[in-house]
Amino acid sequence: MEQERTQPATKRARPSSPPQARAADAEDRLSALDDATLHAILARVPLRDAAVTAALSRRWPRVFATLPRLVIRPATFNRRGFPDEGDEDRCEDPRRWMDALRRVLDGRAAPVAALEIDSRFMSVHCNWFNKVFRELCCNGGLLELSIVNTDYTECYALPSTVYACTTLTSLDLYNCWLRLSGSLVGLRPLRLLRLRNVTATDAELCRLIRRGSTMEHLEIHDVHKARNIIIEAPCLKKLYIYSYRPLCIVVKKAPPLDMVKLSLSYGCPEHSWSLHDTKDIDRDYSIHEMEEMLDYKKMAEREHKQTDEIKNMVKFLCGVSSTKSLRLHLSTEYSEVVSMSKASIPKSLPKKSYLLGLKSLSLILDHNHEVLSTFVSCLLNSCPNLKDLRIIELRHPGSPAPLPAEFWFEKINGGGFLYRLSSVTFYTDSLFEGHPCGGICKFLVMNAITLKKMSIKYHHSQVKPEHAAKLEAARRELRAWPRASDHVLLELTPIDYFPSF
Repeated sequence: MEQERTQPATKRARPSSPPQARAADAEDRLSALDDATLHAILARVPLRDAAVTAALSRRWPRVFATLPRLVIRPATFNRRGFPDEGDEDRCEDPRRWMDALRRVLDGRAAPVAALEIDSRFMSVHCNWFNKVFRELCCNGGLLELSIVNTDYTECYALPSTVYACTTLTSLDLYNCWLRLSGSLVGLRPLRLLRLRNVTATDAELCRLIRRGSTMEHLEIHDVHKARNIIIEAPCLKKLYIYSYRPLCIVVKKAPPLDMVKLSLSYGCPEHSWSLHDTKDIDRDYSIHEMEEMLDYKKMAEREHKQTDEIKNMVKFLCGVSSTKSLRLHLSTEYSEVVSMSKASIPKSLPKKSYLLGLKSLSLILDHNHEVLSTFVSCLLNSCPNLKDLRIIELRHPGSPAPLPAEFWFEKINGGGFLYRLSSVTFYTDSLFEGHPCGGICKFLVMNAITLKKMSIKYHHSQVKPEHAAKLEAARRELRAWPRASDHVLLELTPIDYFPSF
């Protein structure tokens, strides 16, 4: 008799929950999250979409009304069907935009902690914006403020209430006019100050920087009008300066800086200069005077002739002697301007101004230029503890042939950084047109007794299949260099792109 086989039990499909139940489950899971987590989620979506969550339950209106950070772009309050094609700079209706922002601020249940606002009609409706900033700066909770004025025809005059804010720790301004009148009563807790395309006098800029006695991060991008910048910030850690025209920058009391970046790019004055560089709003000008000021190319040439770039550079370097890392970007146009200087570059900085704390140095410049090559040797002679050196070669039509190793042997002192240097990275864009063999790289390999690695990098597009023989010849020459250190690694490698400044 055959044993009866037990039939396997049939699995029954669990009945699916109705849509209302699934929505309730999702809401319950979201409701279990704390406000800080919900704020972090809403911060990742556009403000218009975050506002819609107020309809989810009784709790959500309060979650939206207590968002600590508000990011307002020109397209933030556009209708959903408006064809902005994802362009954040396209505002459908300024009046609608202002009304929507007003409703958001009126519905707040807690002070705004961080505001990023980007608009091109600040100057047209300056009184309205002034009122908004006065309200936010006086509520006692604003920590971070970013104001971006994208109306490139007019600067937005920053209201006095921003200078009086006593809670701000971060201030980022773009295309604003800094007009400081009377005494400064706020901005003491400021730790980060970023000024981009702002207009300010020497005195106004100095007062603003000096006010942030706890400032750790300072960035100045293309300041208009100011010619002399005095930086007094005893707690400063990072200093970034980018300029389209000559500046005299003095850093006082040598704070313990971690990173310093200086970029001087003097090309295309017709795009970078403006009336704000010379125009005084308190006086009237004749038509002839206005026409002269609008000739930005002539205005730039006149200022270049009146400026002693070598003196300015030496002053700047003497003030940042304690920095650990220094990056300098000196454009090919800068090399032409510095050639006009009447002063000569010293062999090294004054001994009391040596960059004793400098461990890492990055240079983006034409190091074979007659004047800049002397500047490079001056800088290297003033960095006795340098360990890491990076040079990105800038060449242009008419650039001189690479300077031989003998030139650097005459210019650079024996000892000093040559007893500390461990790594050199050299980026060349002219591997076969006067390739680096025989220049500063060869000098460093021959004289840096602690050097561990010399890496010469070129863009892979420079080498075609027909260049294989030339590339191999360059490698053989590299391997034939005399070496001060038996343990140094020499390499010639292709890369996809050069690092940015």
